[in-house]
Amino acid sequence: MAQHLDADELTDLALGADARPTPLQRDHLAHCPRCREELDQLRRVVRAARDVSTDDFLTAPPDTVWHTIAAQLDGDTAPHRPTETDATPTALAGPGELGGADGRDVPGDGASGGLGRGRAWPPRPALLIAAASLVVGALLGSAVTVWRLDHGPPAAEASAANRLAPLAVPRAAGTVRLVRGPEAEREVTVTVTGLPRTDGYYEVWLMDRTHTRLVAMGVLGPDGTATLPLPARIDLGRYPLIDVSAQDDDGNPAHSGTSVVRGPLRG
Repeated sequence: MAQHLDADELTDLALGADARPTPLQRDHLAHCPRCREELDQLRRVVRAARDVSTDDFLTAPPDTVWHTIAAQLDGDTAPHRPTETDATPTALAGPGELGGADGRDVPGDGASGGLGRGRAWPPRPALLIAAASLVVGALLGSAVTVWRLDHGPPAAEASAANRLAPLAVPRAAGTVRLVRGPEAEREVTVTVTGLPRTDGYYEVWLMDRTHTRLVAMGVLGPDGTATLPLPARIDLGRYPLIDVSAQDDDGNPAHSGTSVVRGPLRG
């Protein structure tokens, strides 16, 4: 009989959905129940692992499962203890077995094609368990990766919209939201409608309750909206208001004194 398929060959055939055995492998599998059975076992492991979903990660198996697995592994991989009857093959070989009557080596135990006398196969159950563990580990790792990609990073959290009341422009109205990002950064989203066209621009400010202390944040876009980063060290307890001013394009960065809308900023 030809040499048995090794664990790598069996694993490759089991993992590949479209994997086709070579002519030599196919011929060997057709005549070797041992390799055929091990390939079927690996394919069952692969099918079971590919059916794993995130729901399967929620419940830990009972301790009895692990005890059973440990007991089986101990039985399959326990080292062989030599006995008094154990000896080297040449010491026990007689004519017609491992050595011929003339002292020349002849194949024994049905081995051929590179399998000489005295060669022992590694424990196949241990190889099967190791290969199956690699299969399950790879597939579970892929499942965890897919689960992470599906869920993505934590979403930003936006507060309820607060109303901006009109001041210098009666038709103007607006809203403001505080948005907290996943890394603790904060942004302010301002939307104002009903603003007249201007040769200047509209600027967004943080303002204290006395209307005397201000922090410039940025400029509204042509559509009357802007999402602006909130300075990291700003205390909204000291600057609880949002103010939008009409600014002239004169190079003066100070507040013009003309507020078109204003309202509270609450997170």
